[in-house]
Amino acid sequence: MTTTAEAAALARQRQSLAPVGTPQRKAAGVAAVLLGEARTHAGARRLLDQHRIPTELRPLVVALLDELAAPRAPEPTPDTPPAAP
Repeated sequence: MTTTAEAAALARQRQSLAPVGTPQRKAAGVAAVLLGEARTHAGARRLLDQHRIPTELRPLVVALLDELAAPRAPEPTPDTPPAAP
């Protein structure tokens, strides 16, 4: 499982890549703050419930929190040859 610090960094990365002013950028920013403040992914969800978030952003934030909490496959290291097809 991804730590909240790692997930917050991924959310900040998503925020920086999203076009300015879009709901995706705003949702990624909210997710980054929530994950930065929480010790667990469930804690980030609880924090979301404690704050007033615009209704159009809430589903995007929830989806991003769920996605970032999901187990991720380890990235190959540079000295590891790629897997054969």
